[in-house]
Amino acid sequence: MRNDFLKHTHQFGVYDFYQSYPPLKISGIRNTLARFKVYGLKNKLNSHDRVLDIGGNIGFFSSYISRYVKEVVIVEKNKHLTDICNMLLKHEKIENVKTINQDFKEYKNGAKYDMIFSLAIHYWVGMTLEDYLKKITKFMHGNSLILFESHIIYENAGDKDIEDQLKKIPFIEIIEQDEIDDHNGNIRKFFYLRKK
Repeated sequence: MRNDFLKHTHQFGVYDFYQSYPPLKISGIRNTLARFKVYGLKNKLNSHDRVLDIGGNIGFFSSYISRYVKEVVIVEKNKHLTDICNMLLKHEKIENVKTINQDFKEYKNGAKYDMIFSLAIHYWVGMTLEDYLKKITKFMHGNSLILFESHIIYENAGDKDIEDQLKKIPFIEIIEQDEIDDHNGNIRKFFYLRKK
């Protein structure tokens, strides 16, 4: 997988995978196990949950959390990354993760999800924050949560006031928030959001 990954240039994860995959001791720039713990996902997910991962990259994070949930759907527009994810899924015999090679702007589905991951992806989707979150809410039911992670705070001036931006959006509310320093001192904010 690593050799196939390194054949191409990637915006996220140039010399190593963007995410790690602990069960196979695959390294990555962002530590999956540390992120899982800091986000408190063990207490937020259950075996009946359906999860949507927007811009899931190589899918190692979602493949890891698949053991805690009923289903994960990854929407990732880079086919090379979904191909690598599918290699892992086949190797690990993970049957409850589905990859969809598509731009999230084009993604249409009548499904409702219990948890939606938007992990440092909102800027790259190419929509305003409000329009992006409005689209996400179409995939939510009354008890759904969004795990929304900012981009690196000091690199992205637009995310320095991400909390204020989120508070101005009339149809969602912040129910929990914190920060994560998961690699090389890169600080991101993360929020659990729900639909009002």
